[in-house]
Amino acid sequence: MGLTNQSTGVGALEKELKIERISPSDKVIALAGNPNVGKSTVFNSLTGLNQHTGNWPGKTVSNAQGRYTHKNRDFILVDIPGTYSLMANSVEEEVARDFICFGNPDATIIVTDATCLERNLNLVLQTLEITSKVPVCINLMDEAKRKGISINLDKLSKELGVPVVGTSALHGHGLNNL
Repeated sequence: MGLTNQSTGVGALEKELKIERISPSDKVIALAGNPNVGKSTVFNSLTGLNQHTGNWPGKTVSNAQGRYTHKNRDFILVDIPGTYSLMANSVEEEVARDFICFGNPDATIIVTDATCLERNLNLVLQTLEITSKVPVCINLMDEAKRKGISINLDKLSKELGVPVVGTSALHGHGLNNL
């Protein structure tokens, strides 16, 4: 069964899909990922905003938007609720799925947790079935290193066929590479 406007009720969520572009050249970037991988911390670090962060499922229940300029290009970052899958089982997951599938982002950065990467790859693979514009942010690299976990970012990038960037959003490491 395919994901359609009718099957997902996307018409009811038009407000969640609306993006306020200042210029037609603004690029819309969705920040997606499992709950508690640091999406809001990445969002805050890049936008300079103070989206509330917390370590519990359902912390982000709507889309927060912020602006970011990098190399003279303007981006609108959209911090969407955490989800384990595009097959939604909660309101938060519906909001995330609908934005990825129907919000027409120019790219969807999937933020993952370096300390339990395997668990996060399901969402990466599902999103890659929809679009190839999926840079992967391996966050919490500092925690992984502390736990003796090493990740070959180049090999993972080659296997997935998309850019993979290691970050520690809390400390601002690697974010310029996104």
